[in-house]
Amino acid sequence: MRMDNIWAPLAKAIAATGTDRHVDCLIDLIGADIEHDLVTVTRYSATQTPEFVKHRRFSDEMVRRYLDNYYVFDPFYASWRRERRLGIMPLKRLADDEAKRGQYIAGFLAQSEICDEVGIMLADGGDWCLGIFLDRSTASFKDSEIALLDERLPVFEALHALDIKARGTEFSRTSAPTSPGASPRQEPTIPASLWPELSLRERELVQLILAGHPTANIAERLGITVGTVKNHRRRIYEKLDITTERELFLQFFQHLVD
Repeated sequence: MRMDNIWAPLAKAIAATGTDRHVDCLIDLIGADIEHDLVTVTRYSATQTPEFVKHRRFSDEMVRRYLDNYYVFDPFYASWRRERRLGIMPLKRLADDEAKRGQYIAGFLAQSEICDEVGIMLADGGDWCLGIFLDRSTASFKDSEIALLDERLPVFEALHALDIKARGTEFSRTSAPTSPGASPRQEPTIPASLWPELSLRERELVQLILAGHPTANIAERLGITVGTVKNHRRRIYEKLDITTERELFLQFFQHLVD
């Protein structure tokens, strides 16, 4: 295990177990020599809505949007609800081609200016886990960096287990009220009040675009040619006064926020 750059943050993380500095010191340890631009820390439950614990260089407004709308599209949330898998979880292991164009990646992460993230998922009592996410804005995480986190995972797990033991079973990491979590989903639903100028066929096509389907797949699903899909798309863009798919996503997300 390569430890050259983490002796100081490791010592601080050990000293911080059982204190309010634990999560911050754990972040410092995890990210000591893994280059990253942002950090988010989220608690996931198999039955309750997620909780945002803290973040660094991330927007409070995006936190609100995540908790209000986007969490149901979060592949990490879906994975925890489905499998309760702990450990090092790069986004690329969870995101298939459809998810890469769906609401979480093409929408939420794009608005957050995040191009890749890796989660360190740690047991946090009951049916909860603590996800510490390192995020990058311009480059993907290398396999060698993921392997380094995998090597160090037992250290992260041991420190967090010590913190839980020191604090006791009644401790809560946030004061946010919890409620039953919605089922994870990927395909969006277009509100009836959005884009009334579109025909039923155009709304059906937009639904498939927002769900991440490529043009050929849309044509197959609707029983039309690729050329017809392109013509529909051009007319939709004209009606909505946009020129790109990104603008379509942004209009959809802004409507949800408003």
